[in-house]
Amino acid sequence: MASSARVWLDRIRDLPLDRPVRVLNVCGGHERTIATAGLRSLLPPNVQLIPGPGCPVCVCPEEDVFRAIDLALSEPVIMVAFGDMLRVPVNAPKAQPRSLEQAKTAGADIRPVASPTEAVAIARENPLKTVIFFVAGFETTLAPVAAQIAQGLPPNLYLLISGRLTWPAVAMLLKSEQPGFDALIAPGHVATIMGYQEWEFVVREHDMPAAVAGFTADTLLSATYSTLRQLIEGRRFLDNCYASSVKLGGNTVARRCLTQTMEVIDADWRGIGIIPQSGFRLRPEYASHDASLKFAFDDTIDRPRRGEMPPGCDCARVILGKVLPTECRLYGAACTPDSPIGPCMVSDEGACHVWWTAGYRTGKNAYAGGKLPGRSR
Repeated sequence: MASSARVWLDRIRDLPLDRPVRVLNVCGGHERTIATAGLRSLLPPNVQLIPGPGCPVCVCPEEDVFRAIDLALSEPVIMVAFGDMLRVPVNAPKAQPRSLEQAKTAGADIRPVASPTEAVAIARENPLKTVIFFVAGFETTLAPVAAQIAQGLPPNLYLLISGRLTWPAVAMLLKSEQPGFDALIAPGHVATIMGYQEWEFVVREHDMPAAVAGFTADTLLSATYSTLRQLIEGRRFLDNCYASSVKLGGNTVARRCLTQTMEVIDADWRGIGIIPQSGFRLRPEYASHDASLKFAFDDTIDRPRRGEMPPGCDCARVILGKVLPTECRLYGAACTPDSPIGPCMVSDEGACHVWWTAGYRTGKNAYAGGKLPGRSR
């Protein structure tokens, strides 16, 4: 892999690029590879890799997290959620739990899971208890959940769905007056499920270079090279740089399960607002497992900064690629992975968490000291 990555890096360095170019990577997994391998420091200085809206934990609506906390505390239920969601903070008075983790400390029965099969197992092990599975994630998370639904759920298991599609956020950025990027690297894991054709709108509607990449340095550099070369040569196309896993049409079984169990709706993204046709919810046929229908919830609760990012937090602008994590005034000061204030510092797919863990304390630091495996500087 290192040898292949060096080849792509040399090809990028040989390109006659005469202007700054900003390349948006959508996926949090991409950002993790870019940061830990130090790819920014290895690229020519006029190539900027921008982290984008690729963290489902970061964009999960504050109201949905608050609702999960409220249900866990007010109802005799077992609340299960993917581990990262337990630490996502909400805007609540200091005297109240501000995360599922704090609600657990306050006495709620809240359990982290790593897969939907674990949620099913907990429901079957506790047949006399109501179990709520708080599901937050993108297509790659919702697909196995949909498959589990299609197979059949225990009658005591309810789903609180907060799933999102990836491409509509990019479409929203591209339709804005200032998208802030010149090329796109699309997420390979999403394309593996949904097919690479989902990203053709970037080229077709916006005349912008795009490439699908996997999660190693070589495939990311290959995708970067492709988009830069497209810009230089004046031709645009969607390049599949992850052909070992990504096919036209994606995973037909996974897509069928999603279509069978979920419908697509307009949905809220934390700090961003409503994005049309960007969310999932259960189809009416599965209403008997819909936690939002079973449990009443007062949506009129007045809370300071309801639905917003915490005061001083720039997570929304980081998600949209408008600022770098280090440009948030809370970054590394009040907000660290040990004590996160904004959602981007919680998940290992959040750009702020990734940058801090990689040792980036300043923006300049992110572009210095990187090294590919087996390469000396």
